[in-house]
Amino acid sequence: MYNYFMVVGRLCNDIDVKQLGDGRKVVNLTLAVGREFKNNDGTYSTDFIRISLWEFLADIASDNLKKGRVIGVKGRISPRHETLQSGAVVPINDLIGERIVFYDSINEASSIEADMEDES
Repeated sequence: MYNYFMVVGRLCNDIDVKQLGDGRKVVNLTLAVGREFKNNDGTYSTDFIRISLWEFLADIASDNLKKGRVIGVKGRISPRHETLQSGAVVPINDLIGERIVFYDSINEASSIEADMEDES
C-alpha cells in the first residue's frame, strides 16, 4: 500500500506561517496547476490545490517562497471526516507536504525534505 501525492504548480499567494496553540507551526499554501488538455469549452482549466506544510517545512517555505514561484510538493494524503450543520458527514482529504522542490529554472531544481516523525 502506498499513500503519496506529487504536485508541481505556481504558488498563488505569499506564505503566512501560523503558530498553533500547542506551539507547532503550519503553512497552508495553494498551488495553481494548469491541466494539459482542453475542457469542453476549448480552454485550459487550472486546478487550485491546497497543501499544508508543518514545522521545519513551514519555516523553509516562509524563508524561501513568494507568490508566483514554481515549486513541486511531494507528500501524503491525510483522510478525515467533517460533520456539516445538516448532520451529514463528508470525507475530506488533506494534503500534507513532506518534501518541497524549488524550480529555479527549467534545468535546475533543489529539494528539502522534512523528518515527518513529529508532524501532524
